[in-house]
Amino acid sequence: MDLALPGKVAIVTGASKGIGREIARELAGAGADLVVNARGRKALEEVAAELRTSGRAIEVVAADVATPQGAAEVVSRTRERFGRVDVLVNNAGKGSPKRLLDLTEDDWHASFELNLMSAVRLSTACVPIMQAQGGGRIINISSRVGRQPDAFFAPYAAAKAALINFTKTLANAFSKDGVLSNCIVPGLIRTEAVEEAAQRSAQATGKSVEEVFAATLKKRPIPVGRLGEPADIAGLVVFLASDRAGWITGSTFTVDGGIVPTAP
Repeated sequence: MDLALPGKVAIVTGASKGIGREIARELAGAGADLVVNARGRKALEEVAAELRTSGRAIEVVAADVATPQGAAEVVSRTRERFGRVDVLVNNAGKGSPKRLLDLTEDDWHASFELNLMSAVRLSTACVPIMQAQGGGRIINISSRVGRQPDAFFAPYAAAKAALINFTKTLANAFSKDGVLSNCIVPGLIRTEAVEEAAQRSAQATGKSVEEVFAATLKKRPIPVGRLGEPADIAGLVVFLASDRAGWITGSTFTVDGGIVPTAP
């Protein structure tokens, strides 16, 4: 299957680590030039240095896409460097556990700005560019809790559920122009954040990190029998960005090892 993306330009937000970094690696490996974004410049420059070894052109934009100014800067810098946008991957996002009744309005607003509005602003800025060039791809990264809400991640879950809905709205509005939009719903992925949480639990309980992960799988079994890896998500992103996915739009793909029992 040919998933090559030569001549394509992709934006990846949240690209300094975890799923976003792996998505950037896979897209570069498929031949795309990249604009990589995150808030922290140091980690982002390290990722960019690695990606440049593939021979691809890489633009680093350290900006907070949870703000209108940050999102606008990403798109502006992309146009200045490459003059086009073929693929937008809205991966920036974060959830922090907090009891529902302890949440403030600021907690809700901050979560929606990062986990939903960053994707809204970037998508609506990129759509006219994609329309003018004859098409493009928008791929939004949601979360399992957008399908199965978690009381300790209420704002994050609500924002990610809204992102699934927004993806379908984009598809309905712009697929006729060749701008195809899809959403990926990852399950529990073994990222740096998950590793750090496991390490804290291991220190508190006297267990090893692997024992913590084993206990997690025992408490909430994943049919596949393991946590996901960032590459499990990145491979699907490359496929959706490719010409082979030219009739796929408005779809939501749950990639979770089977843990979500049903999809609404």
